[in-house]
Amino acid sequence: MPSNIAEGYERNTDKEVANFLNYAKGSAGELRTQIYIGMEIGYITRNTGKDWIQECEEISKMLHGLIRTVRARTSP
Repeated sequence: MPSNIAEGYERNTDKEVANFLNYAKGSAGELRTQIYIGMEIGYITRNTGKDWIQECEEISKMLHGLIRTVRARTSP
């Protein structure tokens, strides 16, 4: 996720920044899936997994807000 964000901000346009923020948001979704799998196979405890999933959801919401802000800058 952080690498997607960094790469986006190195791009030249807000459209590209928004695209890479979307990639980061997608990565947060992928991470949630991996956490669920880790919990299911017993690699991650339920309590830890639930905490991490909540953090991922909060990060996704923050990214969503940031994406909306960046897109609003590009709207005529």
